[in-house]
Amino acid sequence: MIIHTKTHMLRAFYVSAALAIASAPADAQQAAALGVQLDDRQSEHLAYDLKIGGLHVADFLAAFEEGPDAYRTTLTMETRGMARWFQDFRAELVGEGRMAIETGRGPTPVPRTFDRAWEAQTVAASLTIGYDPVSRLALAEERLFNPQTGEALTLEDLDWNRDRELPPPVPDDMRTGVFDPMAAFVAARAQIHHAGRSEFRVPIYDGRRRYDLVGEVEAPREFWIGGEDVELVPVTARVEPVFGFDKRRAETMQDSGGKILFSPDTRFIPVQVILQGSMFSSVMNLTADCVVDAAACQQIAEASGAEEQ
Repeated sequence: MIIHTKTHMLRAFYVSAALAIASAPADAQQAAALGVQLDDRQSEHLAYDLKIGGLHVADFLAAFEEGPDAYRTTLTMETRGMARWFQDFRAELVGEGRMAIETGRGPTPVPRTFDRAWEAQTVAASLTIGYDPVSRLALAEERLFNPQTGEALTLEDLDWNRDRELPPPVPDDMRTGVFDPMAAFVAARAQIHHAGRSEFRVPIYDGRRRYDLVGEVEAPREFWIGGEDVELVPVTARVEPVFGFDKRRAETMQDSGGKILFSPDTRFIPVQVILQGSMFSSVMNLTADCVVDAAACQQIAEASGAEEQ
């Protein structure tokens, strides 16, 4: 149950991370929209903590780099505190690909690979999504195993799958022209800034299911954060199921949503993420901008290494 919850939280974090990348500085993007080649490389490295019911349950590190011809995104997550006592869970997601510059549209992501690995005490998984360079059909390969013995596992072996029917594979036509959760970062940027939209929709395939990330950008206003009123830009987002969800899970996702609060400066960094669902609500707070405060992020990395020993 805890593993299932953490996987759900990872999916929810895709929403906030995608919006963070989508809302990067607009000056270089506006130049690209006019057909001008991008020369600068953008780099973001941010640390967050996740709290449920006021309890610190996980830490996240999100990194993103984009240049004129390529992008690379990385997200790591580990449970903390009481959550770690119940379930030692960690995950890493990495996506990369090239950037296609189109006159009048700016840079458009063309994903090449997506890798996701997660590990709990008795179950681990690795997933790779590759893309056909011509058709852009997404092809997924996943491995489940016991990290203690190396024994192969199946989806039917997982506790949360034993009492329900597994979904069929996503059809080819629903896996063509889609983005993995990390490539969605860059795709959301294109829809918000390059197309000048206040609403966006990004089709995502995560290796098992198809869903859309849908969001709206609202006007800046003040929020009470850290004991003071802070002007931030809210973005509401939700995940809409498309294929591979049973009725219960589809209803749960449709009842869930998030609000991401961004700083109103040119970097548009997410300061707080509020996730609300039928089962629980959580708050994710920015704890460090690793570019400015590298020591804080190093402490998180060192704490992870110490807990592994």
